[in-house]
Amino acid sequence: MPVRGTGRRYLSFWVGGERDHDIDDVANTIQEEVLSLFGIRGLSSIEPKVIEFKETEQRGILRCDRDHLTEMRAALTLITQIGDSHAAIFVERASGTLRSLRNP
Repeated sequence: MPVRGTGRRYLSFWVGGERDHDIDDVANTIQEEVLSLFGIRGLSSIEPKVIEFKETEQRGILRCDRDHLTEMRAALTLITQIGDSHAAIFVERASGTLRSLRNP
């Protein structure tokens, strides 16, 4: 039996705040929050990555490790600032495939 890859989960999210943000600001904020909450070991095991982000709609898809979905959601709820403005990230749905998030 071949060795299977690591399980992934995808989170559909939207950003609410004072102004629009770009993908770099959102991705950096998410990584910094996971790092401050769980440390470098938690960051390497959760593996957060913003797959796509539509700046006009302020919506995106985030990938993380399947076994650490709860920790990822906890880190997202603690975000209160992106860059230099107040903002929050709201999770809409979680799924095991990108297809189900892109085609509701």
